[in-house]
Amino acid sequence: MMPKTNPFKSSSSSETARANHKLWLEHALAENRRELERLVATLHDDCVYEVVPSGLVFTGKDEVRNFYRGLWEGIPDVKLDLLNRIDADDCIVEQSEVYGTMSGALFGFPPSGKPVRFKVVIFFPVRDGKFVGERVYFDAAEIARQVPGAAGQLRLAR
Repeated sequence: MMPKTNPFKSSSSSETARANHKLWLEHALAENRRELERLVATLHDDCVYEVVPSGLVFTGKDEVRNFYRGLWEGIPDVKLDLLNRIDADDCIVEQSEVYGTMSGALFGFPPSGKPVRFKVVIFFPVRDGKFVGERVYFDAAEIARQVPGAAGQLRLAR
């Protein structure tokens, strides 16, 4: 069993990694408070969000705004519990558990009205003091078990 640490504190000795940690904190606070413009301010102008298991890609700040609107409409009560985070000079890596009730349409999936819960790993590459996007990974089979119709739209291992 891994020792308990506080995933909100940076243990990095690198000044650049600590600056990236502060950027991540700003991003996370804005996301949790649904402050879209504050969140987008943490992003590089040419940001790209990839939701790898679904094949969805959102390019540029306007599309990223649509990503968050879609997430917040699909799971209005969405929460992310931080499990672990790594601060590096060129990126942040976050592991979280996502949960909430899928009461709205979510990226092409019809509302189920049921709770969903799954773990994600998110890579936040950094350039020029801003995130150049997110690369999101999750267990597609876990989503397929919880969301009707998801199996046909996700990249499931065969």
